[in-house]
Amino acid sequence: MAKIRLNLEVSEDLDKFLENLANEEGTTKTEIVRRGLSVMKAFRQQIQSGNTHIGFTDNAKKLDTEMVGILDSLAYRAQRAKENAANGE
Repeated sequence: MAKIRLNLEVSEDLDKFLENLANEEGTTKTEIVRRGLSVMKAFRQQIQSGNTHIGFTDNAKKLDTEMVGILDSLAYRAQRAKENAANGE
């Protein structure tokens, strides 16, 4: 797959945050951004399949952490509106 180069402008605070994450993970800021985009992609895939939440677990019967509204997007809001309408809200 061909790679596309992007230029990204961020605040100094966000740059420091990316730098810290990259150092902690032993990787680059670019890889941290790629990982973040992968989370967004997974969230959108869940929205498209009718799920409005994503979560993390090491036990399929117990959800350790759930992300709700963190990745608020038009797709998420549209899905929520659809669910609310179906529930008469």
